[in-house]
Amino acid sequence: MPTGYTAKIADGIDFRTYAMDCARAFGACVTMRDDPGGGDMIPEKFEPSDWHAERLREARAERDRLAALSPAEVDAAAALAWEEAEEYRLKRLNEKRELRSKYEAMLAEVNSWEPPTDEHAQFRDFMRDQITQSIDFDCGGSYGEEPEPKLSGEEWRKKMLGKADWSIQYHAKEDAGERERAASRTAWVAALRASLPT
Repeated sequence: MPTGYTAKIADGIDFRTYAMDCARAFGACVTMRDDPGGGDMIPEKFEPSDWHAERLREARAERDRLAALSPAEVDAAAALAWEEAEEYRLKRLNEKRELRSKYEAMLAEVNSWEPPTDEHAQFRDFMRDQITQSIDFDCGGSYGEEPEPKLSGEEWRKKMLGKADWSIQYHAKEDAGERERAASRTAWVAALRASLPT
């Protein structure tokens, strides 16, 4: 039975076409393997994604914005950030409490249910385990129980500048890697094309 790669051999395709179609299953072109078309869809040059480059530009702009804020502006920004974080924390705590209540109500029903046979007892244990695991995962831990300390404007700015600096370093590294991968993919395909008969 022919595969997606060998089906066209019956139609008389040449070696070059077959090889380029198969190339879509390999590292340089693997992201294209499920796309429609054949090897003729492989580009001459792979372009790097601009996602990390965009995030890098945004992080640099944010760093510049933070550095330019006046003392009054950083005080206001720190206060607003704390208020928003506290609002989110309280909302999340309430959601966790509500979810725990729902889980515990269902757990009570599971615990009061009498399995009709001994074989169903394992089923009840399974249901119980699912709920207790979900309670631990979704409702456990002390994260968010206490409010974050309020930061002064300059403390907040320092923290946010640290985040921007981290983001700049991370996205610069990832952007360079993306460009390197695109060049490597382009070189792999060029070498393959050059090695095939025309």
